[in-house]
Amino acid sequence: MTKQFDVIIIGAGALGVFHAYHALKAGKNILLLEKDKRAQEATVRNFGQVVPSGLIPGSEWHEYGRIATELYKEIQNEFAIGIRNNGSCYIANTASEMAVLEELQARFNAVDYHSELWTAAQLQERYPMAQRDYAKGALFFPQEVSAEPEILIHRVLEYLSAKYPQQFSHRNNCPVVAAEAVGDAVRVSTADKQEYIAENCFICSGREFKLLFPEVFATSGLIVSKLNMMATYPQQQTLLPGNILTGLTIRRYESFTACDSYQQLEAADVPQDCVDYGIHILFKQRVDGSVIIGDSHLYAPIQDQDDLSVFYNDMHINEIMLREAKKIMQLDNWAIAQNWAGFYAQHEDEIFCHTVDKRIHIVTGIGGKGMTTSAGFAQHNIHKVLNG
Repeated sequence: MTKQFDVIIIGAGALGVFHAYHALKAGKNILLLEKDKRAQEATVRNFGQVVPSGLIPGSEWHEYGRIATELYKEIQNEFAIGIRNNGSCYIANTASEMAVLEELQARFNAVDYHSELWTAAQLQERYPMAQRDYAKGALFFPQEVSAEPEILIHRVLEYLSAKYPQQFSHRNNCPVVAAEAVGDAVRVSTADKQEYIAENCFICSGREFKLLFPEVFATSGLIVSKLNMMATYPQQQTLLPGNILTGLTIRRYESFTACDSYQQLEAADVPQDCVDYGIHILFKQRVDGSVIIGDSHLYAPIQDQDDLSVFYNDMHINEIMLREAKKIMQLDNWAIAQNWAGFYAQHEDEIFCHTVDKRIHIVTGIGGKGMTTSAGFAQHNIHKVLNG
């Protein structure tokens, strides 16, 4: 028997789950289909840093980040999803990086986004493990949050199932093999020969393009980024609250690159191997005390993404990241317990949205800002499609 829904969503990563969330809030009946036992791509292979401060002040993407941050906090107050409100700290290494932080603070003040500029001494009071000869000061955003990426989206699914038991259906281990327009509806067929009908279908499939509409993805202009990340064993003494970002991050995130003072940064201050591998150093301590360190960036067109090596991580890249991380922070245990690769799709238009036959909406390529902005962008997109 063919089952009918208002909206079918394919892919249970952050974009898919939060499209479901906002459609449920709009009163729609939702079916969410995930090809694997649980989401296992970009949504769960990241730092869990929710940092609207990395997005240009006043831009639509910064606004999506603000919306997402408040939404995470709102859900956390109802249902434990692992959100911790310990802020984000950008540590500057040079006087020119401090100048960028000062300009950025002024720009964020203009859009009523609060931050605190810290001297080197104030930073040492909050983060005494920061290397004194590295840290020249910092910019701190107290309203920002961190997540536990390996559990967040799965807990949000549990929350939706509990809050909307009559409206929400979710199937995992359920690859979709076809989505096609049939009159004024969409028919979705799964590998176990089930068929579902809906008014609209959202395909939030990340970098997966081989199953559905491969011809669209092959010509989409999507680029896939591979990131190396690692985690230490749990620290016995070191406490690193919140999201910690560094001088290399200041040279990478778009909120900083949009500052006039960014042009005064000295390229020679960045080691060439960090440039070659797109490395910027981040730290985030997990609940168990382990510290995630990363990351690097290598790129390929989506149709050539397998050339990025799914099976192997280059230890040389990890060694460069550890070398730079030790210049910035003191840990009581630098032994690495885990290392892994993350992959995400990105697009020059910030996100790739493409509609097939009026009712099938492909939404992917949100890039490295997915944890920060997916929940906010999904609100906008659901409203646009369902009310457009």
